[in-house]
Amino acid sequence: MGLNYNYLLYFSQAHLWDVLQSLGDKCDTEGMQPTTIQFPDHDLVIPLMSDWGKKDVFPHNQPELQFAISMNFEEDEAIADYLYNRDGDQFDRSPPEDGKPRIHSIGFIYLTVFTDLSQHYGFTNKPNEMVLFKFGTTGTKMSLLFSDSTSIRKTFIKLLEDHHGIAGIFDWEIDYGELFWFKGRHYQFSLSNNFLLPEEIELELARGY
Repeated sequence: MGLNYNYLLYFSQAHLWDVLQSLGDKCDTEGMQPTTIQFPDHDLVIPLMSDWGKKDVFPHNQPELQFAISMNFEEDEAIADYLYNRDGDQFDRSPPEDGKPRIHSIGFIYLTVFTDLSQHYGFTNKPNEMVLFKFGTTGTKMSLLFSDSTSIRKTFIKLLEDHHGIAGIFDWEIDYGELFWFKGRHYQFSLSNNFLLPEEIELELARGY
C-alpha cells in the first residue's frame, strides 16, 4: 500500500465558511464547477469543485463536505523535484526572469471538511465548536511532497494565521501526528493522537509528550 499523509487544520466553527471561500484565492479554479451551499435564506457559492462523482449542491448543515482542488504554491526544491519527476524535460528548472518565485498548481488534493466533529469517529471527547479541514493526497509521491515541501507547509500555516486557526497537525498515517502550529505558535511536537481538543493538546505540551 502507498503512503497517505494528510494536513489536518482545525478552525473555530465560526470561521468555517470564511476559510472555504478564501481557499478559492489559493487554488487554480479555472474550468472548475463551483459548489453551492444552501442556507435557509440564501445560497453561498464556494469556488471549489466537489469531489469526483459528488453533487455540487449541499445543505449548510451537512456534517462532511468533500472537494477535489488544485492548490497554488510557490516553487521550492521539493516542488521542483516533484514536477520534474512527473513531467520530465517538459518542466523548466531555469530561474524565472523576473526573480520572483514561480507558482505551481498541485492537485488534485482531496479536501474533506468535517463540519460537525461530534459525529467524527476519532474523538473520544466530542467537540462542538471546531471544524476540521483534512487535505489529503493522491498517494505516495504527493505524500512525500507534503512532508518535504516548506512552501506547502508555509501556505497551510498562513491559512491558519489568516483565519484564527486553532491547530495544524501533520498526519503521518500512524497513531500520532506532528503538531506544527497551535494558537499562533510554531511547534515540532509529536502528539499521542491526531484528534484532540485544544485543552488536551495543552496538557500534552505541558507534560512534554
